Amino acid sequence: MNRVAVTGMGIIDTLGANPKECFDSMLDTSYNHPPLYSHSRLERHRQQPVFPIDRSKLVIPELHPTVLKNLEPCNLFALHTVEQALKQSGVKHSSNVGVIGSSTTMGNYVAMDTWPPILSETGRARPKLLLNTLKDFMSGFICRHYGYTGLNTCIYAACATSLFSIDYAMRYVDDYDYMVCVISEHGVNEADISFDKQIGALGTKSCPFDDDRNGFIMGDGAGAFILESEEKAKKRNANIIAYLYPPGFSSDTSSFTSPDPDGAAAKLSMRNALKDNDVAFVNAHGTSTPVGDEIEYNAIKEVLGNVPIVSNKSKIGHTMGACGIIEAIYTIKSLQSGQIPDNHNITKCSFDTDGMITNKNRTTKGKIALNNSFGFGGKCASQLIEIV
Repeated sequence: MNRVAVTGMGIIDTLGANPKECFDSMLDTSYNHPPLYSHSRLERHRQQPVFPIDRSKLVIPELHPTVLKNLEPCNLFALHTVEQALKQSGVKHSSNVGVIGSSTTMGNYVAMDTWPPILSETGRARPKLLLNTLKDFMSGFICRHYGYTGLNTCIYAACATSLFSIDYAMRYVDDYDYMVCVISEHGVNEADISFDKQIGALGTKSCPFDDDRNGFIMGDGAGAFILESEEKAKKRNANIIAYLYPPGFSSDTSSFTSPDPDGAAAKLSMRNALKDNDVAFVNAHGTSTPVGDEIEYNAIKEVLGNVPIVSNKSKIGHTMGACGIIEAIYTIKSLQSGQIPDNHNITKCSFDTDGMITNKNRTTKGKIALNNSFGFGGKCASQLIEIV
């Protein structure tokens, strides 16, 4: 599979509602954006820190009130980012377009946080709300809204969903005028908070690689790419933002929720992704968990040597399945600007003896970086990103 051109991208997360706003905040080392607290109706979850999206910043096309009423937040976030990406790409509208629209949290908000409205006064289920709980609703909604008649599906791969979705979309760029790949998560919902809290994954501060890390903080977020074959993009004189290379994958068979202590799967996914290129930095999965961060650090060091490492989750939290595409956008912005953001909230990392991790912004002249995403169930994915 050949590399694929990114001609449009869109993002929304707790830092902002477009790539520039988000990246400017990511670079601001003095930026004080403490997490809020869960709105959960269950008392035991109300003191759990979260990174929600400011929904007043959503910019979406006008929708029928009935449609808008029944849409999950995931779909609104997705529509916002797709609109951005389409506008930036400059592609002409076509029905010959494929859509990969994925989410790991789709349905959890409706099913748990707002479960009473699913039932009507007669006690019968309300079909329009129940449809929102389907994992593939988003891709179908995007296709219907824009009149796309091509491939329409979703991918589920836990927190590695983004890179699996991008890989799938890349395989079909030759079959359509362009591909829309969007991953959207409403991670700030009761079902996911409850699950991750019970397995001990949630913490009180998002500080990847810090000695005092004690778990991750959930975050809302969405990202979208317009993907085209390099040939088609150049033929229409498109502004190519970046190139995505085929991801490397592997499976960690040691545990469902915890990585192999040796980091074998992480090392394998990175090696499967790497080409004969110098990597400027690694945008790590780095979730702020006591076990995972150090294992990933050691794996990166063994595979790539002394290379700068950053985890964007220090400021935006863990956006679950969307983290890969969101952090790919931050990676592109970092390469374009020549600035690698700081690892926020870090004060000491005792296992980093080579200065690969720092709480200061760094500069780079590199054109290529590596993006890691690892998920429950042993799903490991890594992808090279190159700017033009």
